[in-house]
Amino acid sequence: MKINFNNKQIISNSDVRWYLSSQIIWIGKEKDYREIEELKNKSYGSFDWLWSDSNTILFNKEDLNFTGAVIKLNEPIIVKSGKLDESLWEKREGNIKISEERNFNCNLSDFSEYYSEEDILLSHSEKWDRAGVSIEIKITSDLSVILQNNEMRGILIYQASNHLLPDAFYQVDVSENIESNLCEILGRFFELIEKMENEEDLTQHEELELKKAFLEIYEEVLPYNEVSYVALKDTVLNVVDYL
Repeated sequence: MKINFNNKQIISNSDVRWYLSSQIIWIGKEKDYREIEELKNKSYGSFDWLWSDSNTILFNKEDLNFTGAVIKLNEPIIVKSGKLDESLWEKREGNIKISEERNFNCNLSDFSEYYSEEDILLSHSEKWDRAGVSIEIKITSDLSVILQNNEMRGILIYQASNHLLPDAFYQVDVSENIESNLCEILGRFFELIEKMENEEDLTQHEELELKKAFLEIYEEVLPYNEVSYVALKDTVLNVVDYL
């Protein structure tokens, strides 16, 4: 699946949503899978998605422009210290379009990383050669697509915590001010999730310690009412119930 580039941005920053509870990145104006299903007759793309962990990537049939995506992040999300290395990237602004009128398979979520210092979420395919030259296309001010050899290889969300939403919310408030502490708290949350995922048989003591650590995060974000904090609070409670 070859990708071309044009310089017209057509997706709004408020249409980039990160549903923390399900770890799904939703891009576009569609609110649910029923509306995505209705787009299948109007779109080319990757449709091996419904009720699975596969990616949905949509391109309009008329002009072949990228119009949206539903991406299930691979878990656990790995927290990275330091800054994301973008030294080999060429940067552009605009949109992408497919070069052929056909459907295809595409996976952008073999690996998921969160850079808590910069508040950047990176999801990428195992086929991406990070040591090779890549092109970053900024689809919106916060959302970028990574291209390599004219193929989609990943996505980036800047100010990622601003795009966190609880379930049933369909648009990001782009004017919302998120406290800087959320990035650090989010990083700790993902580290706890990674620890939980990597331990096959937790002892009762280890489960209690993990539950205590999650509840400490919950107490930290409890005073905040912005939707990003609500998304984290809801997800922490789900995890505690699971434990």
